[in-house]
Amino acid sequence: MNVIITDKWNTYLDQFEDSQKDVYYLEEYVKLYENDRSKALCIVCSEGGNVLLMPFIRGEIEDYYDFETQYGYGGPITNTSDKNWIDKALSGIKDYFRDNRYICGFIRFHPLIDNAAFCKDTMNVIYDRHTVAILTDKGVEDIWTTQISSKNRNMIRKAEKSGLIYKAEDNLESFPEFIDLYNATMKRIGADEFYYFDDDYYKEFKNGLIDNSFLATVRLDGKLICSAIIMYDGDFGHYHLEGSDHEYKSLGANNLLLWKSACRLHELGVKKFHLGGGNSTSEEDPLFKFKKAFTHNLESFAIGKEIYNKDVYDRICQKWENENPDKIASFGNRLLKYRY
Repeated sequence: MNVIITDKWNTYLDQFEDSQKDVYYLEEYVKLYENDRSKALCIVCSEGGNVLLMPFIRGEIEDYYDFETQYGYGGPITNTSDKNWIDKALSGIKDYFRDNRYICGFIRFHPLIDNAAFCKDTMNVIYDRHTVAILTDKGVEDIWTTQISSKNRNMIRKAEKSGLIYKAEDNLESFPEFIDLYNATMKRIGADEFYYFDDDYYKEFKNGLIDNSFLATVRLDGKLICSAIIMYDGDFGHYHLEGSDHEYKSLGANNLLLWKSACRLHELGVKKFHLGGGNSTSEEDPLFKFKKAFTHNLESFAIGKEIYNKDVYDRICQKWENENPDKIASFGNRLLKYRY
């Protein structure tokens, strides 16, 4: 078995079926999260026609490395169902990281590909929360009549009667307006710095992912009051970043945006439109309950915490705790706590 780490891996994805990969695995997406302290890479295991790969963002700590998978969803994907070979490949990944000065890695598994299922015997997989995915393969009528709740349908009708206009922009022409709306939304809800992105992020997104995305917009009398980046590739679409004007919340702009975006993704041949989960793990989380109004279909999101060099990892964490006692309550349970 050949195990390599590379910064160019899109050609390997050509060997995968649409149900085995996703937009989150494209070089153009993962490299959005590079900076002067981190590098986008992919570990690839191959043998014969079998391939298993996992993109990640490599960080540096002292003379060692760590990693986390890209914002959103990731983890290992493979083009084979051979369980014995998959287990061998996953063991090969762990050996490679251990032998090449990696101390740990944090993985966000992909709920729609369900890669946590084939990783659970060889990796430390932890169930985190349910997420929501509209089934877009059966058609618009099925979404409207069998998935969307009656109360939600009423909100969508209200939005249309109130004069709200939806548009899907393939050329992302309203990006500058969207960015302002998104940043204002993050400020309003008190979002962590992690959820803010610089101008280069949006420029590179538009340059690299314009063929895998559209900008969903909702306007009232020409004013942008709700907007989201919708990404897609193959079988799967995703509700990526969203901003909305709280003043117009009662009009149902978000409801209209998700309904119309689901219709558009159906037209594009997408089979599942992933809305994600809530702001917490609670099944009563308001955002989670809002998303559940669009479908009864729930997926399972899991994370992975891997430690490859426990002695070094424990030493670095202990040093961080000694120097940052005020941060232990907020970040002490995180695998990469020493980054904060």
